[in-house]
Amino acid sequence: MRSSDLGNRVEARMAGGSRQEARGSKLEVLGSRLDTVGIKSEARLNAGYPFKRFKPEVVRSVRKVDITGQTYVEQARKAREMLMSLDPEKVKQVIEFHKGLNLFQALALAQREGSLIVPNGIHDRILTETTDPEERSSLGDRDRRSRDKQYLIQNYPACTGTLVIYEKPNVPLLDKVVFSWLQFNRRTYSISFVVPEQFQGKANCALVVEHPDFELMALGNNRYELKVDAQYVHKIEDFPEISGWYMPHAETGIPHGKKVEASSDSRYLWRIDKTHICSVGRIVGDFGVYDRRYIGAIDFWSARLGVAFMPLNVTPEKSDSHD
Repeated sequence: MRSSDLGNRVEARMAGGSRQEARGSKLEVLGSRLDTVGIKSEARLNAGYPFKRFKPEVVRSVRKVDITGQTYVEQARKAREMLMSLDPEKVKQVIEFHKGLNLFQALALAQREGSLIVPNGIHDRILTETTDPEERSSLGDRDRRSRDKQYLIQNYPACTGTLVIYEKPNVPLLDKVVFSWLQFNRRTYSISFVVPEQFQGKANCALVVEHPDFELMALGNNRYELKVDAQYVHKIEDFPEISGWYMPHAETGIPHGKKVEASSDSRYLWRIDKTHICSVGRIVGDFGVYDRRYIGAIDFWSARLGVAFMPLNVTPEKSDSHD
């Protein structure tokens, strides 16, 4: 499904009332903006897209050990816990955004340089718990709103360290999920995931895993396998069948449940209508109250977006020095 088609469908569903029409118009503009970052854009496939000469980096199952004896995965998990405990304004000071990376390269860079790919839940706090321009009107907030808007422009849209796995609507998860797509070099790529037995047999649910709790293994011929220990897989019940506004899952921030009205508490989910394995992307619109609440569960493997990293050598004690 093309991102422009997503924008049109979103606009159609959200029509009916001036308030809904205005929001639909914003989403239409946002859909067009997604095309500019290369999400399944046929135009870029046919226009000699300059990034196509690079092959995806192979993520190898090598684990670094630091001088304390902790493995890379252990350090990254501690960094993830530490980020969740910090004020989101402080989080913005200790994470680093890198632009122009596809998801393969982001995973390889994180492991090579010893970093955590910042998960969806952290991005959600940055986007929703820091400045909301339309909720602030006093003169003294103008400078902060300007800085905040610049931060969004510089860093988003962005892929997160949260992967979501789901099947077609009303199709139960079986023993394996296989997601395939056409890369910018016109080659077909695929990623498979062996579904743990306890998650098999149920339709309209999603499985979520967080970096660094998974490994991406190269099988050859552009095929990869996602390896995850079942204990690190989160099951999201009532995963939406269509895109729209839903309430976020408490632990992962992934929208689920019944469709609701747009609000500061709900999140807008973009999903595709086929089998899917990919990172969740955070997408922003025109920086209004609702424009920070868009979550894309669509194909980001090939798109060159922003990716936020948390260097593992930054400790809670060092981060406190920013106060």
